[in-house]
Amino acid sequence: MKKSRVVLLAGVVIGAGTYLLLKYLAQPPRLDDIHVRTQDLDYQDLSPEDLISDHLIDLNEADSAQLQELGLDPQAVERLIENRPYRSKLELVSRMVLAEAVYTTIKDKVAVAAGREPVKVA
Repeated sequence: MKKSRVVLLAGVVIGAGTYLLLKYLAQPPRLDDIHVRTQDLDYQDLSPEDLISDHLIDLNEADSAQLQELGLDPQAVERLIENRPYRSKLELVSRMVLAEAVYTTIKDKVAVAAGREPVKVA
């Protein structure tokens, strides 16, 4: 009788351990902290002329060739164009259009002109 209790207890412990391990492994991976600057959060009120003078590419107006000059792969360019319009360049990360690592490489080269204008959603 004692042996069956020990076997039952061992089975319960192994089952619970396996359940907890599988539950832990099934969790989605945690994202690293996103490094955001104050100027990234602000909806900058830049005109197209401001972007040109600062040598920045407008995320809402750039064609695929201009976006590929940033070093983006064709799939990233397609996602970026497909998810327009943007009110802020930070939306590239918050809307999961680009990975944070990719965003970090281009964030100083891009901007959004007239980010405070209302956005029409079709």
